[in-house]
This record gives sequence, C-alpha cells and structure tokens, in this order.
Amino acid sequence: MHLASEVDTVLLDMDGTLLDLHYDNHFWQEYVPSQYAHQSDLPFMEAKHHVFTQYSKVTGSLNWYCYDYWSATLGLDIHQLQHQTKHKIQLRSDTLWFLEYLKRLNKRVILLTNAHRSGIDLKMQVCGISAYFEAIVSSHDYRVAKENVKFWQQVAKLHSIDFKRSLFIDDSEKILLVAQQAGVAHLCGIKKPDSEKPEQEMQFFRTIKLFSDLLTE
Repeated sequence: MHLASEVDTVLLDMDGTLLDLHYDNHFWQEYVPSQYAHQSDLPFMEAKHHVFTQYSKVTGSLNWYCYDYWSATLGLDIHQLQHQTKHKIQLRSDTLWFLEYLKRLNKRVILLTNAHRSGIDLKMQVCGISAYFEAIVSSHDYRVAKENVKFWQQVAKLHSIDFKRSLFIDDSEKILLVAQQAGVAHLCGIKKPDSEKPEQEMQFFRTIKLFSDLLTE
C-alpha cells in the first residue's frame, strides 16, 4: 500500500490506536471494580470477579461499550467516574504527527470508535484532536458495534466512502477481520496499544509500532 497514492480515506480507531489504551484498561480492570467494591462493601478481588463476570456476558456487543448499560448494571455513575482518572488519558507517541501528516496529504480522516459519546467527548476535550476528523462516528450512533458488518455498511453509505481506497487502523484483530469482510482494502493493526503491557502480534494483519512505519513499506 502506498498511502499517498492508493488511499483516499483513512479510518482510525480511537482507544489503543490514537490513544494509549492504558487509560481504558486501568479504568475498567482496576478502577471500576475498586469503586464497586467500595459501594458494595466487598473485598476487592470478590468485587473484581463479579464485575468481570458481568463483562464476559456482553463482550463484543454494543452493551460492552455502553456507559449507560454499566451504570445500570453495576449501580455506578460511569459518566462521572471516568473524570476521576482522566489524568491517564494520553495520545500514543506519534498520533499528532500522523494526523498532521494526513492533513498535509489532504486525506479524508474519519474516527470510528465503539466508545460511548460521553467517553469520546472527555477524550477529545483532554487531547484536543477533534478538528483533525471530517467525522467522529460512534457505533452507538448506529446501535451496532464495529464487530458487526452492519456497522461498516452504515459507515460506507452515510459517509460515501469507497472502501477499496480506504485504510483502516485498529488494535483489535477481530474488528479488522470484520472490516475486511465489509470490503476495506487496506488494513493495519497496532503492535502496542497499551504502553504498559507487552506488544501483540496479529495472525492476519501487519502490526505497526509507530504510524511512521506505514511510510517504510
């Protein structure tokens, strides 16, 4: 793939692709269980087991990403809790460079995320990158997660995107496979979505450490 000549539209995931996934991993794996433990007067590990059991019931569905669902299920105000750890929200190291590079190339750049609008708003407020996108699309807008090909059909239709001349970057191989099924021609994964966890390899897609790696093909 030659980014400058073969791609008109760049589709970008948010968490783990543009933003360090450490914030989300810490929030959902540690902070939410700790708050549930405090509220329910349970030992942390017992509370964590309960919370993770609830997670496992809806993994990959729209509810998995829905703050309203988790607020109701756990009895916690997720919308408010996210602000208490917002100091951990940060861009991956060369995200700003890449967004500026795409702007210079005059590419269409669209953010595609499963995140709830409440989470998107907070992260855009902290990181200040919303102006780089032609559109910011949440799967909640279509009531179907990125793991479902129907999401991609809606994106292509509503934003008039030619997937044959599009690049999509995401840290989830499962989602990349669905995008491939929907007809997106150029696909790439992220090697280290969480700065504090080990690198990942994908079976079917190239992974990059830095966005600049895309220019060295």
